[in-house]
Amino acid sequence: MDDKKENTEQTDLPAPDNASSYSDLRKTDERQFDRVIEQLIEESEEMRMSRVRQYHTRGLVSMNLGILSVLLGVGGFGWFFLMNADLPLALVCIVGSIVPPIVLNLWTQAPIKTYAREHKTKFMPKLAHALGGFSFHPERGVSSKILEKLVVLPRYRIYDAEDCFMGTYKGVKVLFSEARLYSYNRRNGADFDGIFVLLEVPGDVFEGHTIITSDHKMVKEREKTLWKKLQKVFVSVENPEWDKFVVYSTKPDTAELMLGEKLFKELAEASEIFSDAPLTAVMFGKKYVFMMIPNSEDMFEPSNMFVPITTKTHAMQCRKEISQILEVIDVFDLYKHADH
Repeated sequence: MDDKKENTEQTDLPAPDNASSYSDLRKTDERQFDRVIEQLIEESEEMRMSRVRQYHTRGLVSMNLGILSVLLGVGGFGWFFLMNADLPLALVCIVGSIVPPIVLNLWTQAPIKTYAREHKTKFMPKLAHALGGFSFHPERGVSSKILEKLVVLPRYRIYDAEDCFMGTYKGVKVLFSEARLYSYNRRNGADFDGIFVLLEVPGDVFEGHTIITSDHKMVKEREKTLWKKLQKVFVSVENPEWDKFVVYSTKPDTAELMLGEKLFKELAEASEIFSDAPLTAVMFGKKYVFMMIPNSEDMFEPSNMFVPITTKTHAMQCRKEISQILEVIDVFDLYKHADH
């Protein structure tokens, strides 16, 4: 990573001992979730229609006032130029007649921005709660201080994080958000576009720094450079469909004891849910698990305001992804360490 980084749109996690942003999570019942989502879709559709009506009303008012403004400007131009031979005042009338339509157009477009803002401040918090009790934060993400310790990210200068879900599951703090890393500027596109997941365990659980990844391109680029202090760990996996991960660790003996077939199974299934994306997990800092999953789909942005909301596809996909993250926690069985 470069020494200089811009994090203008990224907000760090609360301090580890600040639990105010973390709510208790639960695995959701499918039938109950369906009922809640149907209700949320109805509420969201009512919100959308309210803004559409507001948009059309403003559009009608703006059109009439805009036409009147242009007519007055043309009339003023004719009067001052043809009747008084005063070109400067005539031009002022023309220019002045253009300003009101511009202002009115901004006023007309405002409901679209309001709809997008309400989607993040009203709909998404309710969806996050329905997905198992998460709290939702539009502009939070994994702390940049955490990212500096991982040794798995591409070189970047700009880090953007948004649409952050936070909660606590069996004593483990869970955070995941959309994340984008840029090596130069946003116009050139993101070097990483996807999901960051951070799990924080209550107590010291992990020894050393262990990387599990199915991104073989990353392995080839880093195993003799950034990972030269890490050793390769060989873990036996019977099912060939789960044998897609490579493991490196500063404590290979400990990592070999902790890692097992069940973990690789859940990581492989998580990768499959995200369209077979090359998933990477890092266990570090004694109590943290970080996962990065490439995923270019922006799932949490509002739909087109002029298109009716009739589907719950995104909500069901989010539920599936969150359930898989919780399954990974179950495999680690990390919550039992909270009692030690």
